[in-house]
Amino acid sequence: MNIAYREALQPLRTNPCPKRRVIPPNRLEPSNWEFAVTAVASLGGDARPKLKQALQQRLGTGHIYFAPSARCAIAQLLSLLPQPEVVMPAFNCDVVKSAVEAAGKRIVYVDVAKDGVNATSAEFRAAAQPGRIFLITHQFGVPTDVETICEIARAHGCVTIEDAACCFGAMRNGRPLGTFADFGVFSVENWKRLAAFRGGVIAINNPTHFDPALIATKPFVTTTLTLPSREIAAAVGRNIATIPSLYGRVVLPKLIESYFRRATPFVPGPGGVTQGAAFTREFHPYQARLVLGMLGRLDRIRTHIAQLVAIYQNAFSGTGVTVFLPADHDAGGLLRFPISFSTRTRAEALRAALKRGIYLETEFEQPLPDASALSQFPQSVRAGRDTILLPLYTSLSVKDATWLAGQIIEIAAESA
Repeated sequence: MNIAYREALQPLRTNPCPKRRVIPPNRLEPSNWEFAVTAVASLGGDARPKLKQALQQRLGTGHIYFAPSARCAIAQLLSLLPQPEVVMPAFNCDVVKSAVEAAGKRIVYVDVAKDGVNATSAEFRAAAQPGRIFLITHQFGVPTDVETICEIARAHGCVTIEDAACCFGAMRNGRPLGTFADFGVFSVENWKRLAAFRGGVIAINNPTHFDPALIATKPFVTTTLTLPSREIAAAVGRNIATIPSLYGRVVLPKLIESYFRRATPFVPGPGGVTQGAAFTREFHPYQARLVLGMLGRLDRIRTHIAQLVAIYQNAFSGTGVTVFLPADHDAGGLLRFPISFSTRTRAEALRAALKRGIYLETEFEQPLPDASALSQFPQSVRAGRDTILLPLYTSLSVKDATWLAGQIIEIAAESA
């Protein structure tokens, strides 16, 4: 979000957002009360075997393994596969790139589809050749045509990994996303639907590529099992900070002020990206207990998310708001609702939204390939430049979603 908001605020000298109630871009699924109840429930024993069994039933595979994070799960899978090259979308999260590089693989980028946020079978087909691994994403929970991509991979001797980090619980033709490829990777990190601080899940859907037991016996890096006490405290604080009345009056003004300051480039700590908690901290029984609780109400979560998606879709039909959803999407499985404005630039839209007391989310503004190669990926550049993400979470009310949709339509119409 740094790039988009620094660009949007560049013509201004002061924060244009009024200090009032503001809908945050995201809120955690578990409440502070749930964190406390989970701590007490965790005294009853290790919940990881029970969670593993629940995931085996939901995903239809007997090979389920936990990882410190989704990025660590990707790196571990890649480290166990002999293929030297990974084909992945250029419009993607930079931690995925870091995971692939940490596993010692060479990256072959493909563009995303026109007017979309995913690489489809058309893009993967052009890069299909033996000795490659397809890393298939469903960005923001928006599904790609994963069945066709997997067929192409099999026909060309490629291995497939389905990055389902953004779409836990999403379905496609009655089947969970993350179960179509040879391997599936899921995330329970804070940005995701079932937020448990950090953590990943590996589903081995095709055990012929290597012995699944290697996941447990050959970890990517040395790990330790430690209660995520700092993460719990941070999540409690985040739940308080994202109360809309507090968020708009205290948190957001400080965040906007930071965009006016010079950006500080990220520098990995000693040992590189694999030395942080996302690689070295095992998935803890407390996290398993927390995920089990959310998994038990996943149907209710999906129902509410689908209701919010319907509000957005119905409101934006026939307006200057472009929606990036295929006809066969699973509304209840979306993580965010991706849009762009056909009548104005994103920077203009973000400034207009701030003036109305609306803070909109953006992600992956800079595609992953080197700047000198970006001309080869015009749709990824377009997606990084134009995409805005509307919130979808269970504490977002129908009333607030309806109000937000109306405001977005007015912003689009202002320059029409």
